[in-house]
Amino acid sequence: MPHPLCLAHLSLIELSPPDMVTAAAAAGFELVSLRLAPASSGEVQHPMIGDTPMMRETQARLQALGVAVHDVELVRLSRNTDIPACEPLMEAAARLNARQVLVAGDDADESLMAEKLSALACLGARYGLRMGLEFMPWRGIRNLASAARVVRQAGVGGIVVDAIHLDRSGGSVTDLGSLPVAQWAFFQICDAPVRRPDTEAELLFQARQARLAPGDGGLDLTNMLRALPPDIVISIEVPLHAHPDLLPPVPRARRLREATLSLMASAHVG
Repeated sequence: MPHPLCLAHLSLIELSPPDMVTAAAAAGFELVSLRLAPASSGEVQHPMIGDTPMMRETQARLQALGVAVHDVELVRLSRNTDIPACEPLMEAAARLNARQVLVAGDDADESLMAEKLSALACLGARYGLRMGLEFMPWRGIRNLASAARVVRQAGVGGIVVDAIHLDRSGGSVTDLGSLPVAQWAFFQICDAPVRRPDTEAELLFQARQARLAPGDGGLDLTNMLRALPPDIVISIEVPLHAHPDLLPPVPRARRLREATLSLMASAHVG
């Protein structure tokens, strides 16, 4: 079975959620990821929590355009995270019929993160949502091995593997092959230069604003694709906003989809 393709909100982060849905549909996507809670202080908090006009407009466009929400972002788990306070986000995700919620672990205490993830998953389960823990080399849960230990200890959820984070954290395709199918959430694809950043500031800049389209860089994407379990969703997360030749949203999304499909074809991955 082919891997379903999803357009991640970070690729078109300048758009509001309803406009993101419209752009995704115009570019040929049937799945979209929506960022309902900012990942950093510089991002806009769109009025999507509760029965707001923007929420209703997003729901209307999803239905009219035949697009489904695969996942919503972002819960940042730390020792101070108030799990019951996350319920409005879960309610919003459920209004959108989302499947998963993306979670970042902001503390290196894996036992604590497992405890928090378990509690969050229990809350999300009431809304039919699965938690996907994404490791990032600048956060507490920095690599695939750490994320796998947390998910295994929590006994719930899965792992979101982003190609750039796998590479920049020192991971490899071999590591992907060792991840049990039951521990997968989904895969985020992008490309980047072969050379790894020397500083955390450069790492963050590249990850948040200056990635490359699949096939335009030096990540081992072909073998990453071949290591994926069958049917797993591939989310295209490619922020290009630091590049001077940035295309408008719809042509950009269409170009990213075509590049991903081309790479998948060359890797003989459906």
